[in-house]
Amino acid sequence: MKFNATQICINAPWPIKPAGFSLQKDQLDTYHDDVHARIFGFEDETKKIFLISCDNLGLPQLVHDSVTAELNKNSEKPVFVAISATHTHFAPSPRDDRYPEFLIPLLVDACKNLELQEGNYEIGYQCVPFEEVGKSRISRHDAEVLLQPIWIVKDGVKVGCLMTHNVHPTVMHGRTPFFSAEYPGYVIKKLHEAHPETAFTFMQGADGDVSTRFTRTSQDYEGVMALGDKLIAKMEELYNTELKLTPLTTLGYECENLPLEHTFEEIDISVLPEGITEREIETIYQGVEARKNLAQKLDTLPTEILISVVRLGKYNIVYAPNELFSFYIGAMNKEHSVLAAYSNGYRPYVTGIGDDFITYETFTDTLTVETKQRYFNLLKKFGQ
Repeated sequence: MKFNATQICINAPWPIKPAGFSLQKDQLDTYHDDVHARIFGFEDETKKIFLISCDNLGLPQLVHDSVTAELNKNSEKPVFVAISATHTHFAPSPRDDRYPEFLIPLLVDACKNLELQEGNYEIGYQCVPFEEVGKSRISRHDAEVLLQPIWIVKDGVKVGCLMTHNVHPTVMHGRTPFFSAEYPGYVIKKLHEAHPETAFTFMQGADGDVSTRFTRTSQDYEGVMALGDKLIAKMEELYNTELKLTPLTTLGYECENLPLEHTFEEIDISVLPEGITEREIETIYQGVEARKNLAQKLDTLPTEILISVVRLGKYNIVYAPNELFSFYIGAMNKEHSVLAAYSNGYRPYVTGIGDDFITYETFTDTLTVETKQRYFNLLKKFGQ
């Protein structure tokens, strides 16, 4: 088995709009902290796999397809790629066509130049509930919040950590005047400073119903650090916990296109539920406006999405593009599988099957119940 990891800066070299909030209308060229792409490369006797996590809201599938195609040109072995995003709202907007065009060759070159090191690697995994950074942002609704690091170990040394956590990184407010990797970038930077022998990367989990709304102390970078420090403390605890390791000798990759069917039924907000917060009421009306805009472009709704799974020995990382509610974590066998959202492209919210509450996310979810069930079933197929 061969493995190595690298990190590259992916700051846009020109002024560009940020990605994530409706308030972000102006172009910016100031970076409070750099945004990065983190690349973990693996190679066995028959294939290469590159796992790429970018500090971005979510990248179009074009990036995944183009990087995959370029890496397979003249390659002696088939190359498989999974590209995910940390979902920071303070990264260059991928809706600006210049940014994906800028990013693709950077990622291709970084993968090609990554020198994979042969060795006797082992792999370990942990899964713990962790709500100190974020929890359900919807009244009277429980959400599953998990911290799930996968560790790569060589000769007793942790050389890599693929960390999955499912909380929207939206500590800062929409008028923030700079770009930032938000709390995922802060956490990775501090962990690597403490453990320079370990490469860390971050994959955003199914966080559609999970945010920092009720945990953040302030909506500025001081608030980012305050929450980030809580996650760092938990990761340090896990770092020092004895792992159950197994040899990492095989790699696997599967993918399947999931057909999508949409519905666009009327949503009645004449009577809102009692007990919801003023912020929830505000976002519901924002959802009404978002749905009006969506109604004008129904012909652009996607007809399929790409779901994939990367198998690292006995452990699985399942990749899906949507802002999935934590309900879909239930498709995973959490003893050996994690779910990484915002991957293989970027698509809107998907609420849980049977959810009957009204929230902002309800207005941008157009999938039929039957499609959601097929979605869940495919995730389960890959994650069991």
